[in-house]
Amino acid sequence: MILSVPQIQTKIKEIDAVFHSFQLEGSTREILEILACFEKKTVESIEVMELNAVVKWYKSLFFQKVFLFQRAEELLDEALDAIDGKKEQYLCRWKVKIYISLGYVHRAQWNYQDAEFYLTGALELAKSLPELHKFLGEIYSSLSQVSLLLSQHHQASRYAIHEKKVCLEHYQSAPSEKNNAIIYAYALINYSRIRRLIGVLDHENEENLREAAEISSIFSNEKCSIICALETAEFKFAARQMGEALDMALSLESSLKSQGLIKEALQAGLLAAKVYGEILDYELAEVKFNEIIQQSQAQHLKVGEIAADAYYGLGQICYRMDQEQRAYDFFRQSARMGMVLGIKDIIIRSFEAARTIDKYKARELLSSSLAYQDAAFVRNRLSRSFSPFKSSRIRTRLFATTLFVDIVGFSSLMKMSDESLTIQMVDEFIDRMSLIIYQYNGYIDKFLGDGFMAIFEHGNHISSKKVMDAICSGIDIYRALKHKNRKLGAVYGADTKINVRIGISTGEIFAMILGNYIKTEFTYLGNSVNLASKLESRASNQYMLIDEETWLQAKDRIVSEPEDIIIPGLGKTSVHKVLRLARMNKRPDLSAAKTQKTQ
Repeated sequence: MILSVPQIQTKIKEIDAVFHSFQLEGSTREILEILACFEKKTVESIEVMELNAVVKWYKSLFFQKVFLFQRAEELLDEALDAIDGKKEQYLCRWKVKIYISLGYVHRAQWNYQDAEFYLTGALELAKSLPELHKFLGEIYSSLSQVSLLLSQHHQASRYAIHEKKVCLEHYQSAPSEKNNAIIYAYALINYSRIRRLIGVLDHENEENLREAAEISSIFSNEKCSIICALETAEFKFAARQMGEALDMALSLESSLKSQGLIKEALQAGLLAAKVYGEILDYELAEVKFNEIIQQSQAQHLKVGEIAADAYYGLGQICYRMDQEQRAYDFFRQSARMGMVLGIKDIIIRSFEAARTIDKYKARELLSSSLAYQDAAFVRNRLSRSFSPFKSSRIRTRLFATTLFVDIVGFSSLMKMSDESLTIQMVDEFIDRMSLIIYQYNGYIDKFLGDGFMAIFEHGNHISSKKVMDAICSGIDIYRALKHKNRKLGAVYGADTKINVRIGISTGEIFAMILGNYIKTEFTYLGNSVNLASKLESRASNQYMLIDEETWLQAKDRIVSEPEDIIIPGLGKTSVHKVLRLARMNKRPDLSAAKTQKTQ
């Protein structure tokens, strides 16, 4: 189907109207049912590439709403691929929206470097066209928060200043326009928050928050009023106004819960716990911190920073109560979460606190293996050590899925591009892959030149869930590669792309100690490990190869193609090339979908 630009723009308005005919409320299942209805109503549009990109952007909003960020990221990638090379000016608006959304979903998955890359791309594009300037406030706001997570404090402050300036200009151009006014109020709140978090506390913070409160009151925006009050309470705590801070925190906690603002409610509860600690009510502080940790466990990705703060707060309470070992354990847990989240400030804060207890032991808080030390496979590892009093090797038989990754094109890229920049990019990519493996409960056993070997331990029997964890991590690695290659081209001007090969095998292996008194090493050995390595070497640059056992455990949840390959020592071997995860062919009955018109 070929449409003119005016026809496409008319269709885009129709798609927007369909989206806004739904109310995105309810459980995950209910929202996905609404998505199914949206898909049916926009199915004709996907025949046109530009319209398909727009539909995918809207679909990603459904997945973001239910915190399925990986699927949202996949849709946004596809949308960007569809329009990235097109020069039509009307599509620039959609590129900016896709960039902003990619920044959000990467940040939600703790991938701050890629979030910064896409938000910076959105900023450059939005600044280039006057009709896109309306996006600048949102972009500056997101960049200020991502910069803070990357410990780039000066940069965070600079972006927050730009956000405030841009939003003020829009507000002053139409003071009676509610949308502009509330956006400006949020900019004032964010500016005050950034200043507080980098240690700037002065009269300007109070004035900004007072102005934000007035605007939200004038325009009767309850959510903005509550968020403003929460930041005001945080400011009062930082300014040592404990009585007011406590009263506000306790009142806000219940109000935020009733508004469905779970993260903000936890933040208010955390603030109350910190105040209890400062006024020496340690018993109440400990109870409140534990309550926050317990509530945050169900939220996982969404409130990691709050949980890290709660563990740190518990450490401070225990230290003041002369319970040094408990304090150290809590500081260690906070540092571990900081390591997983990739937030340097959390790690350093915990390390400095732990040093006051034991400056030598505190060094483990800077160890990269800290994130894994509570995992089952590491507990198993710690119980296996070489002993001169035993003649036999210590080994354990278990089932596992082994994943081998090799970066292809690294050497040629080094020759054609700036060596230091190439190494920086590959280092970023390996960091990203390491986080992906961790998020799927795997463990990188060893780095092998330009790649690594990862293990997903099953235990005494094969687990289809562990198999899917390995496959999903491989799919996410390919997706992460796409982002890194975009960055290679956009930032470093590289013409050559890097690729990866992935091989996966499932079966019985041995976990054992190799070596003697001079050098020992824990490792995994077995036919399944060897097969995964062989499959990696035979895989193509875009698709992973899995063995028959892996396919049997995952066949209902993936789309794959069978192949027969010749492996030295094994001969003809049946393998499967994974194309993608399977998707639902049949959706729930759409008649129950909520279609209440928005006002």
